Amino acid sequence: MPRFVPRYRASKQGANGYFRPVCHAHLPHMSDKTPTQEPLSHTPMWTLDELCAKVHATRRMVHHWRQAGNAPKAYKVGKHLLFDEADVRAWLEARQTTIPADVERRADDGTGW
Repeated sequence: MPRFVPRYRASKQGANGYFRPVCHAHLPHMSDKTPTQEPLSHTPMWTLDELCAKVHATRRMVHHWRQAGNAPKAYKVGKHLLFDEADVRAWLEARQTTIPADVERRADDGTGW
């Protein structure tokens, strides 16, 4: 529950001559109104364990990727890392590889190698 600090104004003077407290948000960038839209979109967020299970990597490997700057964008909430599903999918698309044509030809030569 937000904490409101009472402020006193001359315009809110009661009939008995005393000032009535007016509740305002206690920080200048906060508003007294409730937001009409959600602050975050409803895209699924993955935990570190879920990411590891999806990409078949260990927690240690994901931490190495993060240190090297090669991991998907992560959000740190408390002590937990959360990964946006759209960011992970974009990260995977960027790392998609194709088989070169000469490797495909070698695979079709009938030797099995």
